[in-house]
Amino acid sequence: MRPWLRYLIAFVVGAHGFVYIRFGLGKFPETLEGWKGSSWLLGSAVTGDRLKALAFAVALVAGISTLGCAVAIGFASSDHGWWRPLAVASAAFGISSFAILWDGQPQRLVYQGVIGVVVSVILLVSAIVFPRAFS
Repeated sequence: MRPWLRYLIAFVVGAHGFVYIRFGLGKFPETLEGWKGSSWLLGSAVTGDRLKALAFAVALVAGISTLGCAVAIGFASSDHGWWRPLAVASAAFGISSFAILWDGQPQRLVYQGVIGVVVSVILLVSAIVFPRAFS
């Protein structure tokens, strides 16, 4: 793979990680506007501020691991294959943060992060289907 393409992919993955970090730090209050305070997936097991704190913490971990994946892609060599486990972990945490936060309102899917889920799924599928993409 040409270096400029690898760096471009690393930049896009890194930008995705920064969005998760920004959300994990609670910088997206408009995302929670109209939020019911409960999770469709977790039901009434965890609600309100505890649920919000859980979703923010998982998003923060997703962001950190996604940034690590971007660095691993940018500095990939045949000796290190760290991008794949980081891609799988970051995608799992990213999808989990959405699953924890989404309150079941279909009209709020975009505001509550479904686009991030799509990017995370693409990253996950890429790590599985193209294991030697950056080696």
